Amino acid sequence: MSAAGADRQPQPAAHRWWVLASVSLVWFLVLADDTAIAIAMPPIGRDLGLGLSGLEWVVNLYTLAFAVLTLVGGMLADRYGARPVFLTGLVVFIVFSLAAGLAPNGPSLIGLRAGQGAGAALMGPSALALLLVAFTGPARALALGVWSGVGATALAGGPLFGAVLTAGPGWRSIFLVNVALGPLLWMIARRTLPALRPAPRTGPLDIAGALTSAAGLSALVYALTRASVYGWTSPRLWALFGAAAAALALFVAIERRAAAPLLDLTLFRRRNFAAGNLLGLASLAVMCSVFFFLSLYLQLATGATPVKAGLTLLPLTLLGAVAAPAAGWLVPRLGARILIGTGLALTTGGLGLLAGITPGWGTRELLPGLLVTGLGLGLATTPITTATLGHVPDHHSGAASAALNASRTIGLSLGIAVMGTIVAAQWPDDLTRTTPVGTDLTNGIADGLWINAVLALAAAALAIAAIRARPQRRSAAQATPTPANSSPSPHRAHQAPSGGREKR
Repeated sequence: MSAAGADRQPQPAAHRWWVLASVSLVWFLVLADDTAIAIAMPPIGRDLGLGLSGLEWVVNLYTLAFAVLTLVGGMLADRYGARPVFLTGLVVFIVFSLAAGLAPNGPSLIGLRAGQGAGAALMGPSALALLLVAFTGPARALALGVWSGVGATALAGGPLFGAVLTAGPGWRSIFLVNVALGPLLWMIARRTLPALRPAPRTGPLDIAGALTSAAGLSALVYALTRASVYGWTSPRLWALFGAAAAALALFVAIERRAAAPLLDLTLFRRRNFAAGNLLGLASLAVMCSVFFFLSLYLQLATGATPVKAGLTLLPLTLLGAVAAPAAGWLVPRLGARILIGTGLALTTGGLGLLAGITPGWGTRELLPGLLVTGLGLGLATTPITTATLGHVPDHHSGAASAALNASRTIGLSLGIAVMGTIVAAQWPDDLTRTTPVGTDLTNGIADGLWINAVLALAAAALAIAAIRARPQRRSAAQATPTPANSSPSPHRAHQAPSGGREKR
């Protein structure tokens, strides 16, 4: 047996928390890199001679590569092992971060951002798969809660992180900080991450599935990022949507016949998996669009600096980061359905408070809505992950995690695209303007917040109707670890019944 595929000896509980720490810190850098760079667009444009269209691609190409390649990353994790794929992705991310930090011109920076996104796509599914195997029982939900809290903090706190770095060492430091921290994190991950027996290779690589999924997701995410530019009635936009639908339909047809599919479609017949992916899409659409446009409001309508805007929105970030691990601890006690429904209902209420926004609102007026929204999203995020992945067998954990990551990435693009259209209908001005604006922008944001409140309420109803209240209990025989090739492996971790003893 190769070293990469060898099972490791059972690890003490303290060692598993090192696994959580290493993958969570890496994940913070990956997600913060996506949002931090958005705040540095003006100096990047000045230094590299990029216009608005080029600056958009600096942001969008990272998201696009991340979304397009995440299913491939999940397939590789299941086929060759999550640990080597994660470590390879981290190396790719560090190398392209170094190159981006030294980029001599705009086109090279844009291309290097795609390389960063490819590294992130390898790490995302692998990291979740490693957590699912390293933790079982109640500890798994708590670990996923910490993971979710770190992710929410990175996405929402990224602009503040980017503003501080841009105001200090400069925008290149946003990339170079990955180079400074990445090698240390790689060494920690190499020592702590478990090496697991990958699934048996039952067929050739699903090249056709990889190509059609990449084409479909590329067209879909690109269309969503260009919706505010083309307009929702544009034939060009709907041609992109049509191309995405055709490619994804072909992908489904290929996956049904593939000997070793990129994404096993039977996963969607497992309890909570389809509903969980929809809820993941909806929750990230709400969070990212709200954060993006409230940041826009603070900078354009009140004249706040990027750092001040980030500090004003910090209560939403911090409360979500605290609530997510707490929700993970509560999942085995209350069940995912109650927590998701309650969290999204609170989110609806918080968005309703924020929808009363007027041009004179500052930190004091925004605070109640930010706190309620942050608490709601924090309570919902972790249970969505645990419910979606809780009934997935270990040998499909990479592909299942990749599907959830892809859904959330689509939600990010969809939320900003839809709310951007709503805002533009009221305030069709240049979003790069830095002078204070009047009521048009505020009214557009208020309308968008109401739409988000309706989306959160609909998601809460979906959770109550479709998510199983508690994890399904299994007999001792069913809980016995059995890898995909039916050869017993005492060191392979599987999910324990709720409240059961963890396998060490």
